[in-house]
Amino acid sequence: MTTDRIIPQLAAEAQKLATSPYVVLFRLDATNVGAGVIHFLKGSADSTPVSFGGQLYMPFDLQTEGFEWSGTGRLPTPNIRVANVNRDFSALVGSYDDLLGATLIRIRTFERFLDGRPEADSSAHFPIDHYRIERKVKHTKTMVEWELSAAMDQEGRLLPGRHILRDACTHAYRVWTGSSFDYGRATCPYTGGKYFRPNGQTTDIAADDRCGKRLSDCKARFGATEVLPTRAFPGVARIRT
Repeated sequence: MTTDRIIPQLAAEAQKLATSPYVVLFRLDATNVGAGVIHFLKGSADSTPVSFGGQLYMPFDLQTEGFEWSGTGRLPTPNIRVANVNRDFSALVGSYDDLLGATLIRIRTFERFLDGRPEADSSAHFPIDHYRIERKVKHTKTMVEWELSAAMDQEGRLLPGRHILRDACTHAYRVWTGSSFDYGRATCPYTGGKYFRPNGQTTDIAADDRCGKRLSDCKARFGATEVLPTRAFPGVARIRT
């Protein structure tokens, strides 16, 4: 969860007897499991996309429940069900381990603050909620359902939270688009002008730039004596005697 400050115009709108329509936007960030980012909101097939803060959100047939906070001190564990008519989510579930560990971000605002409105304001939103996909509840031909956990809810969680791989970095590397590199989904901080093939060989062709995910690839880009941003655990197989 965040501690975002609610701006005056949002507070004023929320206190009106007849408010502008309430809008809930979702950002599914699955870059940490190898997939991308999907921006969507609840809507039918004939609904039109909306834009907020310059980002387009596509309508999906979905249902949510359990986001409400209670006074018991227990953190909410919401469920989200997404229609699987076009099989988009089935493809993601099948390819990326049910999307477990991906982050679902919920953004709540009012229609009057969306892009294109006279009072458009991307800062006018309620505190942003961060949830983690904890488990897949159901997967049928028509829908996929997940249970979420609040990002701050770590009680009873086993460590480490991800697989320990000795020489395989899980960073998402930049992608050549034909004229420049796309860093939109990249988590690796490398932005240098040296290019390397997956086998570690240098190349002058930017389009051939790929990371082999080994420690040697990280050293080639950042320097053998520098602090490396690798997500691998190169010391895990070493045994002290």
